[in-house]
Amino acid sequence: MIQRHLRNLVWLACLTATGAAHADYVSDLGAINAPAAIAFSNSTDTHLSVGTIVAPLYNFRDRWAFTLGDNANLTSLVATFSFADTFGINNIQVNLLNAAGVVALGWQNVVMNGPVTTTVSITPTAGLTAGDYTLQVRGLLLNPPAAYAGSLIASAPTLVPLPAALPMLLLGLGALGAIARQCKRR
Repeated sequence: MIQRHLRNLVWLACLTATGAAHADYVSDLGAINAPAAIAFSNSTDTHLSVGTIVAPLYNFRDRWAFTLGDNANLTSLVATFSFADTFGINNIQVNLLNAAGVVALGWQNVVMNGPVTTTVSITPTAGLTAGDYTLQVRGLLLNPPAAYAGSLIASAPTLVPLPAALPMLLLGLGALGAIARQCKRR
């Protein structure tokens, strides 16, 4: 009887540990109107925990939700990561999901070569329109303490300036039209 209770206790402990290992960290970064830069970060001191994801090279996945405003038709959305060798994380990748959960862009590798800042473009070729998106960050937590930090940098499309000669061209065409009309009357 004691063995049965002990076995049940072991199973309960295993199930509890497994349930905690699969928990994802989800945070809302709010609305982004281009141009803007929104910071995000996570560490073992807050919510980053060792878990098991299907791929053995990754043991955590965080989700950062954000909303692009109505004026935010983006031509560029970039995730910038700052890290050092002591951050205790390896194999960081980012992915962008749209509101329906469909992958807007496949997993992009964040190259980690010492204490540097790395930028990863996460803009699909069609660009991004107003709506809800989620940036996923996954990686391998080597040993606590560990942390990562980054920012989403949104760039709005640049307006094409009106050439200075265009008003003069239109004025000249109008003058030629007036001259042609006078010649036709004679």
